[in-house]
Amino acid sequence: MNERRFGALTGRAPHVSDSAFLAALYLATRPDLGALPVPRSVIEGIARHQQQLQIEAYAQRYPAAETWLLTDGEEALGRVVLDWTSDTLRVVDLAVAPHARRHGVARTVLGALQDACRGQRTIALRVRVENAAARALYAACGFAVVRDDGATLELAWG
Repeated sequence: MNERRFGALTGRAPHVSDSAFLAALYLATRPDLGALPVPRSVIEGIARHQQQLQIEAYAQRYPAAETWLLTDGEEALGRVVLDWTSDTLRVVDLAVAPHARRHGVARTVLGALQDACRGQRTIALRVRVENAAARALYAACGFAVVRDDGATLELAWG
């Protein structure tokens, strides 16, 4: 499958030409790296390394996961990684580019997933405790906390 609809958005398999967007997206999800008192080139090098580690960890933990680049027409807006291999749909990662945040991208994706899973599957995801914006979105979409380890919250819907 080369494309998937997420409401009004399209998900497509990332291409090699998307690597600069995906690197910038990863760095945008890591404000801790941006705060390091080192040159930008060092931060970008650390981010590239950590992004590769993340990709490898996802592949090991969720070998059947699907990765979708979220687009509106030709414009890349974010990325979602989904694991459909159990009774629970695991949203492994959902990241929206800074320019597209607070424009309904994540809400659209979650709504489409809820429509696809309604009455059939639970949806689960994790969020960092300090990510107040994402936590508010998930609560508004009906996700409830099922576990709190102090650093992250495990949330479920359905």
